[in-house]
Amino acid sequence: MERKLGFIFDHNKCIICNACVDACNKAYGNLNWRSLIVMQYGENKTALSIACNHCDNPTCMEVCPANAIEKNEMGIVRIKEDSCIGCGFCTWACPYEALKFNNNGIMTKCHLCYDRLIGGKGIPYCVEACPTGALSFGWIEKGEANVEYLPPENITKPRIVIKKPEDKVEIKANVLHRKKEENYLGLLAFTIGSEFALGYSIFKLPFWSLIGALIPLITLLLSINHAKKFNRFYRVIYNLKTSWLSREVLFSSLSVLFYFLSIINQAFYYPAVILLTLGVISSIMIYMLKSRPSWYNSDTPISFLGAIFTMSLPLVYYITHSYIYLLFLIVILAIENISTIINRKGLKTRIVINTISIILSLIALFIPQIIFGSEILNIVSETMNRREFYEKVIYYGLPKV
Repeated sequence: MERKLGFIFDHNKCIICNACVDACNKAYGNLNWRSLIVMQYGENKTALSIACNHCDNPTCMEVCPANAIEKNEMGIVRIKEDSCIGCGFCTWACPYEALKFNNNGIMTKCHLCYDRLIGGKGIPYCVEACPTGALSFGWIEKGEANVEYLPPENITKPRIVIKKPEDKVEIKANVLHRKKEENYLGLLAFTIGSEFALGYSIFKLPFWSLIGALIPLITLLLSINHAKKFNRFYRVIYNLKTSWLSREVLFSSLSVLFYFLSIINQAFYYPAVILLTLGVISSIMIYMLKSRPSWYNSDTPISFLGAIFTMSLPLVYYITHSYIYLLFLIVILAIENISTIINRKGLKTRIVINTISIILSLIALFIPQIIFGSEILNIVSETMNRREFYEKVIYYGLPKV
């Protein structure tokens, strides 16, 4: 394997003085790029000094829609601050919590004091400040971070070497945490809205062209507030090569155009539906991140795809009175319940609502108007489930004791 620059940390030399953190913050304005995490070690304490690991597989760079993150030939992963749109998607993908917003809404992180290295001015401030040599850096052939107090290294392949304490005593720390995603309402509206519009137009329900154009357009505009730099939002489609967010925005935006065109000529129906389908698939892939186990499971695609049909089939049945659509609806609701039981055991409300919806669907065999009750319940169920999706995020992060 090719040698790249990376950090080396030796537990046996660290005296928990915090000099590395202080030096970094002094040099870069208290952005907290580096953390010193104190952990219990048998009867004693030890600490881990960690910042960006300049990973071999930098998922932050892969998911960035604006192409604002780059990795150079030395292995240094840097953010191009003049390209960042402040969407924060990179923070979702990083299991080491290495990326931090500055006061201007631009993402920042450790860049190994790139200017110092290239300009021959010295070594990284944190390394220079360490009085015992516990923190160093150099050319590393392969990262060695397979320790129980860090996220699984196969997610990003961090290029950091951690020298464990010589005494083989377990270090107790938790790397799985839970939090609420900030500013998520626009994302919720867009994902639910695009799924509803897709199901509605697939079955060509009344005014499908208008619904297919307006709902994705309005909810897409609502989701823009997730980015902090509105004046650069055009860059959101700059990384179609690897970013599912870029693909989602492009496909969904083009679908809106074709839905509007289909109002004039229904020949545009098929490209509109295909593009919105690609947009929804891209939405699913955005959330399939190994760094977030609560999203990286089968319930995410089942929920997103299920919503397409649970919110449209009741209307299709009422218009057509075809029992096959009712059967299809019941099957999908049952699959969602099974998925919830397997993957999201704490979400009992969704199971109850879906079960009631199934019962109403069966009654609708004899009283078709009852199906509107199922429609309302399904919209409530999908919306509540998506809210839980954003509010109860289980993610990998830095160790906490």
